Amino acid sequence: MPAETYGVISLLPALFAIVLTLVSRQVLLSLFTGIWIGATILVGWNPVGGVAHSLQLVIDNVTASFNSKLLLFTFLSGAMLGMIFLSGGMNALAQRIIARIKTRKQAELGTGVLGMLIFVDSYASTMITGSVMRPITDKFDISREKLAYILDSTTSPVVSVAVVSTWVGFEVGLIKEQFTALGIDQSAFVVFLQSIPFRFYSLLAVVLVFILIGMGWNFGPMKRAERRAKEEGKVLGDDADPLIETREEDIVTPDHVDSRWWYFAAPIVALVFVTGFGLLYSGGWPTKAPVEALKGAATADSILWGVFSACALLLAILVGHARVELEAISDSIFEGFKMVMFPVAVLSLAWTIGSVSEALGVGPYVVSVAEGVITPELLPAIVFLAAAIISFSIGTSWGTMGIMFPVAVPLAFNLGAPLPGAIGAILTGSLFGDHCSPISDTTVLSSMFAGADHVDHVNTQIPYAVLAGTIATGLFLASGYGVGAIPLLAAGVVVLFGVAYYLSEHADTTVPTAFGTSSDD
Repeated sequence: MPAETYGVISLLPALFAIVLTLVSRQVLLSLFTGIWIGATILVGWNPVGGVAHSLQLVIDNVTASFNSKLLLFTFLSGAMLGMIFLSGGMNALAQRIIARIKTRKQAELGTGVLGMLIFVDSYASTMITGSVMRPITDKFDISREKLAYILDSTTSPVVSVAVVSTWVGFEVGLIKEQFTALGIDQSAFVVFLQSIPFRFYSLLAVVLVFILIGMGWNFGPMKRAERRAKEEGKVLGDDADPLIETREEDIVTPDHVDSRWWYFAAPIVALVFVTGFGLLYSGGWPTKAPVEALKGAATADSILWGVFSACALLLAILVGHARVELEAISDSIFEGFKMVMFPVAVLSLAWTIGSVSEALGVGPYVVSVAEGVITPELLPAIVFLAAAIISFSIGTSWGTMGIMFPVAVPLAFNLGAPLPGAIGAILTGSLFGDHCSPISDTTVLSSMFAGADHVDHVNTQIPYAVLAGTIATGLFLASGYGVGAIPLLAAGVVVLFGVAYYLSEHADTTVPTAFGTSSDD
C-alpha cells in the first residue's frame, strides 16, 4: 500500500510510543509497542505478521551503514569513558575546574559555553561536555535534568548553524540539490549563510539557555527539579532511572596511579582533531576547498575515527605512562560497554520507529495537509510547523530535512517566497520537533551523557522548547509579510526574556507534566 494513502493513521505509531513512554516511563517497551503497531498496519493489520515485520525492521535499522557506525561510536565512547574513569583524568580535570568555579551559575555557564565551543559535531559536543561537566554540576547540586537541557540546547542548535561542522555539508548539499533541479543560479553556500538569521528557533533556544542561567530563572517541571537538587541535594529524582550512570565503585583508579588532568584532555583533543580532519579528508581535502570538502564529508566515519583515536591514545597513556595492567584496562572497557547498553537499545528502537513512520508516509501526509492552506505570506510559518511535526514524529532532524526540502523549496520558488526564509524554516523547524521528541537520537544522547532519566529530561525540556518554538512561529509569520530577520530576532529575544520572566516569577507554581500536574511546593 503506498505510504501516501495511510493519512492520519501514519501518525499513530509514533504518537502512541511517545505518549506511552511519558506515561509508563518504560522506554523500550513503549518504543517496541509503537513499532509493532506500525508494522501491523504495514502488513495489512495482521498482528502476528506485525511481530515478525517489527523484528526485521529493527535488524534493518541496526545494520544500516550510518546507524551501525553510530552504534559502534557509542560503544567506543563507553570504552573511552571506562578508561578515563580508570585513569582518574576526569576527576583530576574536574578538580582543577572546580577550583575556579565558585557558584552554581558559573557551573551552568561553563556547561553552556563548552557546549557551544565544541561546534564540530553535535554527538561529540554532547559526549565531551556532558562527561566533563557532570561531576562539576553534581558538586553544585544542579539537577541532571538541567544539565541535559543545557547540553541539548547548546550543541545541536549551534552545530546546525556553524559554518564548519558535520551538519553544514549535509544542509548545503540539500540546498544545492534543489537549486540544481529547479535551475536556480545561486550559490547554495551563500543561501545557507543567508538562512542563518532565519533560524529563529535554533537561535532563540540558545539565547534562552543563557537568559535562564544569567537570571537564575526556571519554570515548569524544571523548576521543581532544580528546587529538589538545590534544597535536598538530589541531582536525580527518587524514582529516576538514569539512561547512563557512572559507577565509580566499579571502576577504581589504582593506588599507584598519579592521575593527571591531561589523561582526560589529551584523548578529547585527539577526538576533536581527528574528527575535524576526517570530515575534511573524507570530503576530498586538500584537492577541494574546505567548504566544498565538508559537503561530501563522511560524518559517521569521521566521528568513528575520532573516538577510536581517542581510545587508542588512552590505551597508550594507561600502559605507557600510568603503568596500569592490561587486565584492569580490559575490565574498565567492559564496564564502559555496560554503561551504554541501554542507550544503544533505545537508539536502535528510536531509529526503527522513525523508519516505520516514514514507511507509513508521515512526511507526505503532513505536507499534503499544509499545502492546502499555504500562501506566500504563510509559507515560512507553515513550513516551520510542518517540519516540527514530522521531526517530532520520526525523531530525526536530518530525516525531516530530507523529506521537506524536495517539497518546500520548489513550493517557495513557485510561489515567489524568499528562499532563505523558507530554507531557514525547514532547518530550524526540524530541530524544534527533534528537541521535543523522546525518540530523537540527540535527545537520547543528551540524557545519556548527562546521566539523566530520559523521561525527566523530555518533560523538563519541552516547556522551554515550546516557548522558543511558539515565539519562532510568530516571527516566521511576520517574516512572511516582509519584516526583516534581524529586527524580528531582536524582538523575539525581548519577548523571550519577558515571557521567561513571567513564567519563572509569576506563573502558578503548579506545573504540568506528562503525568498530570505537580506542585513546586
